Formats: sequence, C-alpha cells, structure tokens
Amino acid sequence: MNLLLISPRHHLDRKMPKSFKIPQLAINILASLTPSDIDITAVDEETQNIDFSKKYDLVGITSVTATANRAYQLADIYRKRGSKVVLGGIHPTVLPQEAIQHADAVVIGEAEGCWGNLIEDFRKEKLQSFYHTPEPNLSEYPLPRRDIHVGKVLYKCTGVMTTRGCPFDCEFCSVATFYGRKVRHRDIPSVVEDIKQSGAKSLFIMDDNVTGHPEYSKKLFEALIPLNVTWIGQSSVSLSKDKEMLKLCRKSGCIALFFGVESVSPSSLAGMKKSQKSIEENEETIKIIQDHGIGFHPSFIFGFDTDTKSVFDDTLSFMERNKIPSAHLNILTPYPGTRLYQRFREQGRLITDDWSRYDHGTVVFQPKNMTPQELAEGHYHVKKEFYSFSSILKHIPSLVKVSPINLDRVLYLFLFNLGNRFSLKHLDPSLSWLKDEEMEPAMSVVAGG
Repeated sequence: MNLLLISPRHHLDRKMPKSFKIPQLAINILASLTPSDIDITAVDEETQNIDFSKKYDLVGITSVTATANRAYQLADIYRKRGSKVVLGGIHPTVLPQEAIQHADAVVIGEAEGCWGNLIEDFRKEKLQSFYHTPEPNLSEYPLPRRDIHVGKVLYKCTGVMTTRGCPFDCEFCSVATFYGRKVRHRDIPSVVEDIKQSGAKSLFIMDDNVTGHPEYSKKLFEALIPLNVTWIGQSSVSLSKDKEMLKLCRKSGCIALFFGVESVSPSSLAGMKKSQKSIEENEETIKIIQDHGIGFHPSFIFGFDTDTKSVFDDTLSFMERNKIPSAHLNILTPYPGTRLYQRFREQGRLITDDWSRYDHGTVVFQPKNMTPQELAEGHYHVKKEFYSFSSILKHIPSLVKVSPINLDRVLYLFLFNLGNRFSLKHLDPSLSWLKDEEMEPAMSVVAGG
C-alpha cells in the first residue's frame, strides 16, 4: 500500500518566499501515526511539485482556508484516478460537510487518536465519512517522523510543537475551534527527545502561545538550555509581566517572539480579551521584551469595526516610535469557524465566498467605517512604507540593538523584511478581482444599517 500526503499551494502561479515559509509539521505527525509497512510520499506544494504520473492507494490532504480550493481540486483529481482521498486540517474541520463532497473521508480536528483507525478501516474497505477524537492526550503518541522531508524553510528552521489549545476567545481566531480552549502539553522529556532526534539547532516552536502556561513554560525553557539551540515562537504580551520566565526564555535560546498586538486603536484594544488594554502598556511591553534580549515581532490587523482610515498612519507612527524592526501587517479575515465569520455572514457583510481570498492580505468583507478598497489601499500603504528599502535600512539598527547581538535573529528578521517587500507586487489594492455584483449586497446592508 502506498500513501501520498500533501500540503497544497495557495497560489498556482507562484511559490511562497522562503522568508514566509514556516516549518511543516502536520505531515510529519501523520507519517509517525502511519503503520511502518505503508510506503509514504510527502509533498509540501509550496516548495515541491507533485508527480502526477504516480498512482496512490490513499491520498491525505491537509488544508487551511486559503488552500481549500486547491485541496478540493487535488482531491477531485485523485478520486477520478481511483485513489481514496482523506481531507483534514482547519478548513475541513470547520466545514466538514463541504469537504466531504470532495473526499471519501474527513478528519475533524487532530489526527492523533483516529488516524490509525482510519488506516485500518481503509484496509478493510470500510472507510467512514468522518473521523474525530476530541482533545487527544499528546503524550500517548509517537514523535513526528523527522526523516520525512517536505521542502526547505528559511534558515533550516525545524518545527516543534509542545502544547495545543488556547484559553483566549478572540472573535477572529479559529485556534480554539480546532484545538479547544483547554491547554494540553507534551511531556517535556518527549519534547527534548524530539529535538535531539531532529538534530536541529534552529527551531520554530509552533505553539499558539509558548508562554501560555507559565509553570510548564518555565520547565520547558530550563530543559532547552542544555541543548544549545536558538528558537523563535509565538507568545502573549503577558510574558513581560513575568521576569523569571523572561530570563529563562532568553537563556533557553529564544531570539525573537511573535506577539499579537493586533491594533494601535484604543477602542479596538478595549474590545479584545487581551492582557494589555492600552497603547502605553504595549509600548512598555516592547521595551521590556527587547531589554531582555528577545526580538519583538508584532502582528497588526486592519479592518476592525472601530478602525477608521487614520489607523494606517497611526500604525506607521507607532512602529517608528517604538523602533519595530519587523512586523506582520494583516487585513482582518473572517475565517469560517469563527464568531467573526458568523457575525459578518448574519450582517450580510461578506463580499466573496472564494476561499483562496481568505489569506490575511485580501479584503473579503465590508468594513464599517471605510470602503473595501480604502481598507485594501490603506493596508498596501502601510506595507509599502514600512517595507520600503529606506525603511528596511532604518530597521537594521533596531535589529542589532537587542542585546546580546544574535546573528541568527538579525538574519532571520532582515530576510523577513525583504520577503515582505517582495510580496507587495502580488497585492491588488484595486480589488479588480471582485465583480461589482458581488460587492453590492454587502454595501447595501451597511448603507441601510
């Protein structure tokens, strides 16, 4: 029996810059859960091409919303060729009835706990339509297979997962929908063994919040210190309030962290369930984090209901004032499975159902205080200004000011800057792809409401 595992591409006309490419882990986990007598081929389509000349008994495709169209296209191709197809990932999880139209089976949520049953059912020719194991115990399953290679990422960074689940309830986020709000942990000895077996010295800890459970996080960081690795990850800004964890985090090899600052608008911040409620608190947090030797990489989102057109220049001023060296600059995206999507749908504010547009960089809804084109143009303006060559040169002092100076951090964030500049040519602030008739329903609802 042979098995093909695919992570689909978003855009068929181009591949993602390596500076944007985070490590692939889902395929490695699926491979570890697959019986050893099965021949596995793995493809991350963002960095590799699929060899369509080969025939496979079973095809597993993991998909987020932006890659759902491509996932369905690939599923239809392989089903016509006689392969059985399984779809999984966040998008099939939140829309399983949609996904099953293109597949023989859908894995809802995490694969641990049900992938082995799916393989057994396939062998018996008794494949079920849906498989689901809620919140599996992460310590009961094997380590990800590191011999399964699925393309290169920036700086040979290896993905590692230590926890799943998020206690926060952000309206625009689907993490809790997929993993649940209970935070579950891998045994720390298992994490250490995974890193040792990978042989990696540069890691991306892929937890949604690596500091979300302080007691566990401190023990994890202590266990990482002897491994002499460098790593990046994601954290909540509450890290700045725990000096002990901050010191351990840096000592364990952390060179930079991604933080969901989300907005520089006080009214937008007030509506979020975040530990920092003001611009002043966020500015103090940035200073504290970077004074402890950790690069502060914020994420900003444009398009909240309280946002006006002033938010774009306000964000540029905030980043310049705080000497931000790199940032994620996103458009609010109402992903299926979120309360935001449900609210916008009920209000008639969604302007397209083309999933490939749900990518953080495209306006897919009618904003409250501006037009869709004004939101698209404002987002483009911020990215163009922040990632201009002159601005990138200004970022360099900020990249090296974080003490101790770390060349891994400087190189990673500098290349991230260049990758974002490259991405500008693929943004379309004119919204020329959107047909006029698709815009009218949302516009009329907002105008009348």
